Amino acid sequence: MNRRTKGLLFGLICGAISLGVTNDIYAEEQEFDFDEYVVTASRIPVKKNEVAANVTVIGKEEIEKGAYSKISDILTRNNVTMGTSSVASYPIINGDDRVLIMVDGRKMNWSHYVTNGSFNGLNIDNIAVKNIERIEIVRGPNSSLYGSAAVGGVINIITKQAKENNTILTTEFGTWNSQRYALTTEGVEKDISYIFTYDKQKRDNFDYKNPKTGQNREFNSSEIDKEYTNLRIDKQLGNDDELSLTVESMESNGGFGLCLRDVDTGVVYNPDTRRKLSDFNVALTYSWNKDKGAANSFRIYQNNSEATTHYSTSLYKYDVKATGAEWQQSWMVNEKSSLVGGAELRKDQSKELTSGTNLKGEITTSALFVENRLKLKNDLALTLGSRYDHHSTFGGDVTSHISLNKALSPETNVYVSWGQAVKNPRILDLYANTPSWLGNKDLKPETADTITIGMDTKLDGKTTLQSSIYKSDLKNAIAWQSNVVGSQGMYVNINREKRQGLELNIKRQLSDQWNVNAGYSYSKVEKQNGTDAYALDLLNTRPNGYSLGVQYKQDKWDAGLMMLAATGRSEKAYTSDSYLTLDMNLRYQAAKDTMVYLKGYNLTNEAYEMVSYSTTAPGKYPMAGRSFVIGVEQRL
Repeated sequence: MNRRTKGLLFGLICGAISLGVTNDIYAEEQEFDFDEYVVTASRIPVKKNEVAANVTVIGKEEIEKGAYSKISDILTRNNVTMGTSSVASYPIINGDDRVLIMVDGRKMNWSHYVTNGSFNGLNIDNIAVKNIERIEIVRGPNSSLYGSAAVGGVINIITKQAKENNTILTTEFGTWNSQRYALTTEGVEKDISYIFTYDKQKRDNFDYKNPKTGQNREFNSSEIDKEYTNLRIDKQLGNDDELSLTVESMESNGGFGLCLRDVDTGVVYNPDTRRKLSDFNVALTYSWNKDKGAANSFRIYQNNSEATTHYSTSLYKYDVKATGAEWQQSWMVNEKSSLVGGAELRKDQSKELTSGTNLKGEITTSALFVENRLKLKNDLALTLGSRYDHHSTFGGDVTSHISLNKALSPETNVYVSWGQAVKNPRILDLYANTPSWLGNKDLKPETADTITIGMDTKLDGKTTLQSSIYKSDLKNAIAWQSNVVGSQGMYVNINREKRQGLELNIKRQLSDQWNVNAGYSYSKVEKQNGTDAYALDLLNTRPNGYSLGVQYKQDKWDAGLMMLAATGRSEKAYTSDSYLTLDMNLRYQAAKDTMVYLKGYNLTNEAYEMVSYSTTAPGKYPMAGRSFVIGVEQRL
């Protein structure tokens, strides 16, 4: 879609939105239970069955039952494909790793190469688990609300707000000398509440199963040594206004073997190497009219990340910073029309020392967005939205979104949506200049158009079904090209990518004690380079994905078993065209304030990989073999 067409569409949508705005005041609103609503899909609280998108909500109870230590494990259990290696993990939604990650609506992705092999720009396991209230996953593009990176989908990690005086201690021990010590303490004093979490995790090198010999082998320099510290303080200002301060810190000195240099011998690329990493983020948010269903806020924030790696022959360092301000206002125009709009300003700065060369760059982005939800006749709801982004390098661009939702009954809704997305190049993709890497200032942002059709329904009082199909066309896809200028390579726009697929999830309450959930996902990815014909992406890690979970609860016992599998993978990129793993979780309420649990991962000791970046040497990123963890959670 060219710029003139985008501008015309932007004007039409804004014109349609303006017709619904008659007053700049709130209609009379009733307080409601936020647990029945989702925020991420529309930036305002909307009932889940009124959202024209495939949305998954992972609640506090599910997170606490799993006793998770990593966000990637939470997402995996909910049938989200993860690109996981020994050093990082990132989500893949609708066959695309261009996924926007947020914490309380604050963007966490970096405009820098901080996750090996992924354009995602974030290792999601660098975000703490202990302070999570819920996670909302929205599949499909959302750049008209959130800007760059929201191509495959959006994941919003919503943190806890203290509700009582409470302290919990957690201790874990397990395979490969894994250890975990965590503290969560929260309190409320009149109009001030706080929650503080500390989480220390350590582990030696993991073992993996060699796919050729079937023997277990140690992955050198895969140690974990992480420390998470988080603090949130909330101050109530009147009945429904609030001021929140969030401070997040993560320190890591883990192994950085990266991958296998030689799959047969098991020698890693960076033997006996560690990476020292430090993340520090702070955000101050003022919110108003929260209890009336509004989503009004003003936030200022700064995210920081520094890393140092001493390789055998060189030193690598990076220092990245993102400073931003966000304003959002919502209006209940009348009982059939709601409006949300806002503005954002963000500056990204990057410094890097690589191959003896100092690199630096910065970009500034600003944005205006608006979205209108209109309730039409016959239980139809129409959503129109547009966003204007200005990038200091690429100039201005517009992304838009249109969706239609139909409530067939109180238990069933169907929807269709069309949305645009954009992903800007990373800073050093434009400005790098090393012996092997040359920046490309002619790079263009990646742009995508996606159509989604879906349905959510309750088949009876005990069964829910969620399904969607999508088709996406991405232009100016960015990929690495070697030896462009002598030995220097660069990132280039290769032309197009096409994606199509489906998501199907069903949950069934079999009895008071038993419930099951099953999921299937299909993802077909094709890429075109120049004038060549489209070809299947052989690196697709989960063309056909399967999940099956069984949960049992009786008196003091709570147990779960989860099967994950994939078929249809290329054996040019992976050591097997399929895999099947089993994970388990067993909890026992030993006393009123004491919980004992046992977790098991990869019980089948499967030899498989979730990441591949080459079709000539499969097996370089093996997943960890069978492991167990036992833990105790004590409420003081």
